[in-house]
Amino acid sequence: MLLSISGSLWKHTKPNWIKGNWNCFRSINAFMMREQPEGAEPVLKGAESEIRDQYAEDSSDSDGGVNEFKAVFKKYKKRRPPPDFSDVIDVRTSSLLESRLVFPNPSDITTEKEELAARLGLISLSEWRVYSFPTRPGLYLIPGLLKKEQAKTWLKRAFGYANPPNITNLTIHGKDVKTDPSLLTKALRWTTLGVEYDWNTKQYPPNGRPVPEELYQLGNLISNSLKLGDMRPDATILNYYPPKSALSPHVDKSERSNAPLISMSLGQTAVYLSGALTLSEPPIPLWLRNGDFLVMHGEQRLVYHAIPCIGPKIEKQHFEGAEEDSMIVDYLNCSRINFTIRQVNP
Repeated sequence: MLLSISGSLWKHTKPNWIKGNWNCFRSINAFMMREQPEGAEPVLKGAESEIRDQYAEDSSDSDGGVNEFKAVFKKYKKRRPPPDFSDVIDVRTSSLLESRLVFPNPSDITTEKEELAARLGLISLSEWRVYSFPTRPGLYLIPGLLKKEQAKTWLKRAFGYANPPNITNLTIHGKDVKTDPSLLTKALRWTTLGVEYDWNTKQYPPNGRPVPEELYQLGNLISNSLKLGDMRPDATILNYYPPKSALSPHVDKSERSNAPLISMSLGQTAVYLSGALTLSEPPIPLWLRNGDFLVMHGEQRLVYHAIPCIGPKIEKQHFEGAEEDSMIVDYLNCSRINFTIRQVNP
């Protein structure tokens, strides 16, 4: 399946193998302009802004107070002069966080769980370490949970998930990546799976198609491992972040269950802002890197959060691969994808 997807992408996009140091954004942009199929329409206008604006109506502070969140968002979003990242929290070095092994007792690690983790591309259960935030109970970060070499596998899946009948930001334009694979890198911004979120109404329908089995297993395994209860994922939203993109402050409040929100990061590093129940409190900035899992549970499910910036100019994540995977590798070397696994219905 994955080889089929990869082969199809290679066949249709004919990516060039970029050697040495190169500018990610300029290279992919030039590449897509050069390889645009004959007679194809121009890149969708406003596509880059869609990932910023899809939550825009949620970003006004309901209590009428000072919008401290917006000030921090703007600080990290600006490009000239570049922001000072010295206050961004790195879980691996910060003394402000608490950490523990997820499985402190070897007897808790069953062969079944270990084999499942391996199939999903995760590191050994004995290495899982979760970081928590004393001032934000319910917010957890498990860094480097996904093996780095598995990023290409999950990116191929992410591109495969964008095929019909799943809905993407391209659907309303009558376009899809199956008929025009070049849209994967130049215009794709989000995909909804399972019970598909409606960006216009900000609501979910009563039900939908099942999510892919690997996403169901991933969400359930992590929720149970953190002792957050049995999770039955029935929806996933994927956000595709090209260079220079951002995600506006918003709240995920449409799900009808109290199950955690579980997100996985692929590709380039992002600054993640974790706020409070209102925008009048400043958020804390965190690094999110390739393979990191962020979990929001309890009250943390309802806090404002955002991504003001991503990309190799912040902190370069380098990926390598064979020539047949060059388009996948090039994408990982300059862009980011985030999966948010959800349970909509109780």
